[in-house]
Amino acid sequence: MDKNELVQKAKLAESFWRVISSTEPKTEGAEKKILHRQSKVFYLKMKGDYYRYSTEVAAGDDKKGRVDQSQ
Repeated sequence: MDKNELVQKAKLAESFWRVISSTEPKTEGAEKKILHRQSKVFYLKMKGDYYRYSTEVAAGDDKKGRVDQSQ
């Protein structure tokens, strides 16, 4: 490789770095939002599973009450 090719590759790498560096501040808060949403979905799924399993083992009037409570 000659000097010109090395200079071109260095400039290309520098421009890529600028693009990546400029987009990083825009996406900083996105991770927290995603993690919060994932946690909420996980919690609601666990809650739904709990009510479903407790309804499966319940009997009679208790079963009807649990079905109403789960909705």
